[in-house]
Amino acid sequence: MFIILTNASSPFQGKPLIIKKDIVVTVFEAEVEQPGTPSDDNVIELPFKEKVTAVFCGPVGAWYVKETVEEVYKLLKAI
Repeated sequence: MFIILTNASSPFQGKPLIIKKDIVVTVFEAEVEQPGTPSDDNVIELPFKEKVTAVFCGPVGAWYVKETVEEVYKLLKAI
């Protein structure tokens, strides 16, 4: 079984992320630094910190997602 989450890592922010349930080891809140980006009016946005949820999947590593820890656990428990 799989869960579908929302990617929080740039440059894939906002895109769906499909994770196999049985490889998830732990889920926790993390703070990551998102890179700054130039805007349409030539103003450069500075990097900023954002709270995300980290889904650690053993040898694959961690995925950063937009959903809260509680939302991820609810999806993991669903059949």
